[in-house]
Amino acid sequence: MDKHRFYSRLTGKLLGDGCITQQSGRRPRFQFMHRIEDLGWSTYCYEQLKDFLPLNPPAYKKVIDPRTVAGFTECFVVQSRTDDKITLLESLWYEDRKKQLPLNFIEEYLYEEALAWWYQDDGHLKVADSVPKKIILSTDSFSSEERDTPNYSLYNFKSIFPPK
Repeated sequence: MDKHRFYSRLTGKLLGDGCITQQSGRRPRFQFMHRIEDLGWSTYCYEQLKDFLPLNPPAYKKVIDPRTVAGFTECFVVQSRTDDKITLLESLWYEDRKKQLPLNFIEEYLYEEALAWWYQDDGHLKVADSVPKKIILSTDSFSSEERDTPNYSLYNFKSIFPPK
């Protein structure tokens, strides 16, 4: 896999369920978690990224959550060890530990695969009368200014890869 495919996948993951964590005084780590039913997706992402980032395989995690009927939730977590690439990504995607959208980076790496990974993490297919109507990509955690940026990127994406 080349650099562009790797960063395209990470772009999709960071727009979706991925994040970069950092404990005080330590180097950052890349992480994502998915519900227990999505072990296959967690494993696939791990397999696709493990040759480029020092990742640990998906690990089961049970979280006590009194808001749920069962009183807990179950998920699989994939977390990296430290790496210079993650430190660079953290400097691009975070300001004062708050996630921000690195517009130039996203413009450069928002390929089909990034969209597919983002959709798989945080997307929804709206269907009406058994007909797919639109794809919704969650931008709930973005600022209103940031919400406009992916739309611009998707507009550019459509002009580069027009529908067949």
